[in-house]
Amino acid sequence: MQPFLLAALPARYLASVPASRCVPFLISLGKIQLDSLVLDSHKKSVVLRKVQQCLNNSIADEYAVDIMGNLLCHLPAAVIHHGVSPKAWATALHGLRHCADLSPEQKAAVKLRLLEQHGLPQNWTAEMTKDLGPFLVLFSGDELSSVATKFPDILQQTASEMAGALPPKDFLWAVFVSVRDRSGRSPSTAPSPGCRGVEVPSSDDVFRLGEANACWAPQHLLCMEEDTFIRNVDLLGAVRGFSHPQLMALKEKAVQVWDMPSYWREYHIVSLGRIALALSESELGQLDLSSIDTVASLSQQSEWTSGQAKSILQGFLEDSGYRIQDLKSFHLVGLGATLCDMNLTEISRIKISEFRVVIARIGHLLCSTHVLAEFKKKAEVVFGDPTEWSGSVLQELGTIAAGLTKEELRVLDKDLMPYFQPSAIRCLPDEIFKELSADQIAALGPQNAAAVTPAQRGQLSVPQLQSLQWALDGAKMRFWLDVPPSASPMWTPSSHSPGVSIPLSLWPGCLLLVLVPQLMR
Repeated sequence: MQPFLLAALPARYLASVPASRCVPFLISLGKIQLDSLVLDSHKKSVVLRKVQQCLNNSIADEYAVDIMGNLLCHLPAAVIHHGVSPKAWATALHGLRHCADLSPEQKAAVKLRLLEQHGLPQNWTAEMTKDLGPFLVLFSGDELSSVATKFPDILQQTASEMAGALPPKDFLWAVFVSVRDRSGRSPSTAPSPGCRGVEVPSSDDVFRLGEANACWAPQHLLCMEEDTFIRNVDLLGAVRGFSHPQLMALKEKAVQVWDMPSYWREYHIVSLGRIALALSESELGQLDLSSIDTVASLSQQSEWTSGQAKSILQGFLEDSGYRIQDLKSFHLVGLGATLCDMNLTEISRIKISEFRVVIARIGHLLCSTHVLAEFKKKAEVVFGDPTEWSGSVLQELGTIAAGLTKEELRVLDKDLMPYFQPSAIRCLPDEIFKELSADQIAALGPQNAAAVTPAQRGQLSVPQLQSLQWALDGAKMRFWLDVPPSASPMWTPSSHSPGVSIPLSLWPGCLLLVLVPQLMR
């Protein structure tokens, strides 16, 4: 079976894959990211139950592991703990290390297997610790303390290979301890009150720690040497785990080193990264924001308050001398999410010619409903009345389409519903989403149906909820689910075994299952 059919076929067909097709079924599924293709939890459960049936709830050898591919990441905890044979375990473990989203139960099962086979980490050899490095995140701080002492380099190397991931706090603390205990730090010479005698991070510490820099106390960050801060501000600004007090300490350090924000240059502001989030609205107003490149670097942060975002927007307009109507398309791109904090009058002043160029970029923003509605009005000038919009227009508009009124939504052709972006579906207000007809909801498609929020779902009637389930299931033909087998005409071809009857209403799905794999070979 071609993997893309999973999103289109109702769950009942997936559950009926014959045993003779299990191997190609597993191979096909193992080549994809199941979470990306099957978004409905019910259908995913059906698929995974079929996988377990095909495997007979066990993995006997390396061949079975190879067949499964990415499906290893979806093995139930019980199968991981009891169903993977010793002969297959090493290969399975190698595959599991690449699974980014194992559930707590799966992680616990992997940890139990490791403990059963290798004992506690304190008894591991250097080679074993290196081989099992990616699984160190499964252990508690106490269990990792011996690793931090015996094999600090391996622990730090493991942490450095986790770029893009945010490891558990216990693991980060173990990394922090392994660096701290080996470091030759000296007391701070910073003039700040309370810094006398405080041991502070060195440049080497900051470089080695990476995300584990989040374990420094705010006082340690505030008291670090100026040269250390200057050399490593980019690294510190990229740490995602810093709390607000830690960011405030680093901002104060920046003021100590560079003077007040009004004196900061563009390269100072750009290098701050997340540290800039600690700037108050008043301090943001002091920055020189005349360059759109500076503003673009600030807009990359997603944690601004509305007040901070407005300060950035106003700071750019004042410092650059531009009026809203003067903004070019590249200015609008650089302003990013701060556009969401424009008032309705300001949005109305954006030039249509410039807006047209960046509609798709603005359509990625998660603005409030009234802001999206104002952007939608501008989209009408570009594309005409919403009743005339095509699927490609809805695709390009992105979240801007969530600014449609309930009257405009009601008259949209149901065939256009799959062209909404999932982000637009999520942004639709609950009271407007419920105005969609059952047919429109059924036509959303699996990806859009999966984007429906619990609050939106809570507003739906029973027929609408049933349509939503059809959309999640990927049903394209309503009668597939409407007509019970007993109500369908039967045809028993001579090639079938006696007593095996197939409802005529199911033949389109059966033909799809049989013919498409042949055509796609």
